[in-house]
Amino acid sequence: MEVSFALSYKEGNEIRVSLSSFTEAAIPDLIGDLGDCEIVEISLIRQSGDETADIITLSKVVERIGKFIVENPHVILYYYCDEMNEIPGMRATRDISSPEYRNHLFSLLYSKGSRQFPELHIVDMPIVFIGDDHKTFIHLIYREDLQDKADIIKDYLNDIAEGVK
Repeated sequence: MEVSFALSYKEGNEIRVSLSSFTEAAIPDLIGDLGDCEIVEISLIRQSGDETADIITLSKVVERIGKFIVENPHVILYYYCDEMNEIPGMRATRDISSPEYRNHLFSLLYSKGSRQFPELHIVDMPIVFIGDDHKTFIHLIYREDLQDKADIIKDYLNDIAEGVK
């Protein structure tokens, strides 16, 4: 499954939202345990501009992702808070990393989305891995009735993280 759309905001800035399924080749040990459940990665990519996204744009992102969950009830969304790209307009004096900032922002967006779509009983499972010199933040977003599948994914990720240490 591949879904992609762009949202424009303030003064020509644009964000591309991509939703793409994990393939069996990427996670062969996990796919068999999920049955008809599918893991779909969310990527938010700045296409142009250097302004921070405003709340109106972020609300549009939440609304489109909520509609995606409505249309795809057996999907668990996977969001990795990337370390590669700096946050536009983020002060250097702020004592928080870009991934941690994205983690807080994603939790805020989840809260907004759960209020927009209360009938879905959406759950946000933040997962944090703490290394010697960094933290990794991942979110799993899913309907409450997929809790057992989300727990399988979380255990899988924990096993991978333990193997990396």
